[in-house]
Amino acid sequence: MDDLNDDIARWKWNVTHTVEFKVETTWSRVNNLARLYFQIAEAAFLDLKNEEQNPIPVPGFDEDPADHHRQEKRVIAAAIKATVFSAMACEAGIYDLAAIQLGDKYATKVLDRLDVIGKWLVVPRLICGKSLDPDGPAINGLRSLVPARNKLVHPKSLPGFTDPSDEKQLQAVIDEGNEQMSQIISAAAPAVQAVILLSLELNRVMGTPTGALPFFERDVYSIDERPVGCPMNDLILQCRQIDAKAARKDVQKKHGT
Repeated sequence: MDDLNDDIARWKWNVTHTVEFKVETTWSRVNNLARLYFQIAEAAFLDLKNEEQNPIPVPGFDEDPADHHRQEKRVIAAAIKATVFSAMACEAGIYDLAAIQLGDKYATKVLDRLDVIGKWLVVPRLICGKSLDPDGPAINGLRSLVPARNKLVHPKSLPGFTDPSDEKQLQAVIDEGNEQMSQIISAAAPAVQAVILLSLELNRVMGTPTGALPFFERDVYSIDERPVGCPMNDLILQCRQIDAKAARKDVQKKHGT
């Protein structure tokens, strides 16, 4: 019994294990489309902003509404492309990251069982031992992007009016339709923003440029390459500020302040 007590006394009840993670900094891939998808989303976002900055007024009763209606369609089309292709960039980017760092077989057979939010949380942790903040702006942006994208790829039309003489019903149909279109338009900028925030936080957490998504850091991406007043510049600057604030918050968490 004394020998057992001596053994117990020598045991280490708290043991810290150090795990070494290997992060690939060079890679070769074919047909990785995340950057192209984002370029399409970015172009659509700029088209949307251009239309919004140059609105065609609602025509009067005796004026031709054709130009106004054509612009409305261009606005909706641009918003749809910005949202859907932003979501596609997120899907493609996280697969590429997993395939580069963990291997194609693992990325396909194991990680494909997760939804896109799960992938963005799990994959970085598997690679470097650290995860994106599940309550941070990047993941929250992705959480908003997914249902916005789903509404577009699984669209639900609305019932029209059945009695033209019923003004109340007619107005309700118009209001509901306008609200649906308004939601589509308002989702475009946050969709593009979500991609930028994911890229910034991913590279920060990994400690190296991953290449899974386009780069937006100051030392890689210069906003001076774009015209002054370009909406994309404003969005990138805003995202850098958001990510910097999130990074400071992470540091405070680690130090318990």
